[in-house]
Amino acid sequence: MHMSLNMSRPTINFKNHYFVIDFLKTIAVQIIILHHLSNYGPIPLKVHEIFPNFIDFIGEYGRYAVQIFLVIGGYLSVKNLPQTLEKQGVLKTIFNRYLRLIPTYAIAIIFTMVCATIARLVHYEEYIGEPETLLQILSHLLFLQNLLGYDSISVGVWYVAIDWQLYIFVSCLLFFFKSYQNILLMLTLFIAASLMYFSRHAVFENYFFYFAGAYGLGIIAFLAEGASHPEIKTPARLLLLIFSILIISDTFFEISVKNIIEMIIALILSWKGKNLYRSETFRWTKLCIWFSQRAYCAFLIHFSLILLGNTMFYRYHLESPLIALMMMVAIWLLSWVFAHVLYLFVEFPSRKIQLR
Repeated sequence: MHMSLNMSRPTINFKNHYFVIDFLKTIAVQIIILHHLSNYGPIPLKVHEIFPNFIDFIGEYGRYAVQIFLVIGGYLSVKNLPQTLEKQGVLKTIFNRYLRLIPTYAIAIIFTMVCATIARLVHYEEYIGEPETLLQILSHLLFLQNLLGYDSISVGVWYVAIDWQLYIFVSCLLFFFKSYQNILLMLTLFIAASLMYFSRHAVFENYFFYFAGAYGLGIIAFLAEGASHPEIKTPARLLLLIFSILIISDTFFEISVKNIIEMIIALILSWKGKNLYRSETFRWTKLCIWFSQRAYCAFLIHFSLILLGNTMFYRYHLESPLIALMMMVAIWLLSWVFAHVLYLFVEFPSRKIQLR
């Protein structure tokens, strides 16, 4: 067992990208950034004077874009995990996932703490948070902050911790249940429990089973396509249909936006999820891949810039709604500039850091 590090430059290989997944990720991450821009600091309060309906809508419902990432996460987890588990075993596979996530995550956490410190020097609002403690930082680096009751240092880190739990869950499921019939059975139980009970109670939202419904639907959507595992194509499609009917039926009694989104995304992925790009000549397709590749970095880094932007707005006593709107757009643009730098110099190179 040894650590391998191989430096190379990122390139776009259209054969390794699914168009629908890249497109959905691109849209979802923009919504999440706008959602946070609409909820934190004095800037959205001023922009609200110009676009009240948009700020209210994206501020309230933008959080549901996370469900798109959860379904896609499940879909992609089962794509390569069986082969990886066969070669590396369950413990090494899980630890390599940690090595994949932690470098970008750690840099983003450090940068957020610096920005929060600057913000506290100028003014204080609840969303900035109290000064970080050593145990709080360590809990974040172990993805345990929510389980141990620590406040999140940044708005995006809770998702990484949940993704880590879900990845462990699926890795163990695939490793210990060799038969896909048994895997489907276990998935059915977890999805049903999540959709019908756990996801309805906020007390469980720090645990993977709160989100197992969305993640599990993504896995079933992948298996329902049938190319990789034709023997379970029919039962997977039947399960997807059953859960869709249950979600639609439940909607008549109590509207659950997140369940409806999860169902729609799972159905889309089962239908068109493995569609490749048709042409390499269209610039917009490359742009879609560009955003998709940097989505993780943007997800982690944008809150830092929200802190800095709102601090500047407050420090210089800016009151104009138009200036607030311009600053909101600037924060969005800078989020992608910083995400690109983070991707280029941290996330992409660190992908090669693996236990072999």
